[in-house]
Order: sequence, then C-alpha cells, then structure tokens
Amino acid sequence: MLIDYNVIGQRIRTARKRKGYTQEQLAEFLSISIVYISQIENGKTKLSLEMLVNVASRLDIEPGWILSGTVLNASAVMPHEVSTILQNSTPKKLRLITDLLKLIDKY
Repeated sequence: MLIDYNVIGQRIRTARKRKGYTQEQLAEFLSISIVYISQIENGKTKLSLEMLVNVASRLDIEPGWILSGTVLNASAVMPHEVSTILQNSTPKKLRLITDLLKLIDKY
C-alpha cells in the first residue's frame, strides 16, 4: 500500500485550521518545532505512528481520518441516535442534513 504523505499533510492542515490553530500553536502543544509541522503538512516528512496519534488527539479527529479521509466506524465517533437517524434517512433527508452540517461547520 502506498502512503501519500502529501494528502495526509493536507488533512492535518485542514483539521488544524478548523480548530483555529496556527502551526506555531500546534507545534507548541505537541512539543515539536514549527519546521516539523510545516514539513508534515507539506508531505516532506513521514510522521511516526505516535506523532500521528498525538496530532489526531490534539486536533480532536480520528487517526483513521488522517490516513484515509474517512472514519471507518461512525458509531465510534457519533452518538447512536445520530447514527440511527442517518441510517433511516431518505436520500433527500440526507442531502438536507449534509447541507445543514456544512452551514454549521462554517461557524
């Protein structure tokens, strides 16, 4: 399996920005250099499994999302009630839910 560190870095950058952190803040939280964060986000360096987990934890995201762009087990990250609503929704309702989530995510 080929690991695309550029894509991994982009996902980390996206999550960092969503949290409102600068590279400097994230580096400080993780006790690493800003240069290292920059290299990770630009796909210039490989990060260890330990660092992947630390980054994910600090950014409140799943390590699996950093690696694959998806959460493999949605029930592990969302309440059962939300999972049930999504599973029982029509395509039209799912589109509405998605649109609402996009609006919420902007704030």
